[in-house]
Amino acid sequence: MVRRRGRLHSERGTSTIELVIYAPILMLSIFLTIQFSLIFLGNQAAASAAREAARTARTTLDRNAAEAAGSDYSAKIGNGILEDVTVTVEPVGTQQVRVVVTGHALKITPFIDPPTVKQVVQGPLEEFREDR
Repeated sequence: MVRRRGRLHSERGTSTIELVIYAPILMLSIFLTIQFSLIFLGNQAAASAAREAARTARTTLDRNAAEAAGSDYSAKIGNGILEDVTVTVEPVGTQQVRVVVTGHALKITPFIDPPTVKQVVQGPLEEFREDR
């Protein structure tokens, strides 16, 4: 075989073929890694909004104020990360409250729809008791 510039003549173009084969796999893995990271980040933003709404609901006992606080907090913290956010506050029995925050994470891949992000926080209502 004839040697040219350090390669065999029959190996011309092999690096181009390897690039054509491996580049799409590498790009797909990069996009999937970023997409799953955005889903995780959206989940954390939903959890923060749920904790803020639960704190407001537990201390003020006002359902509308808690839903507004959760929506405002998700707009601040999850701006661009969470889309279509809904905050629901519901009493559980007479002594507890449950907050559910749902939304969609940011989507960068055209062929994968991110799952719905949902976080639930439940806790007891705060009440004032006088000293005896």
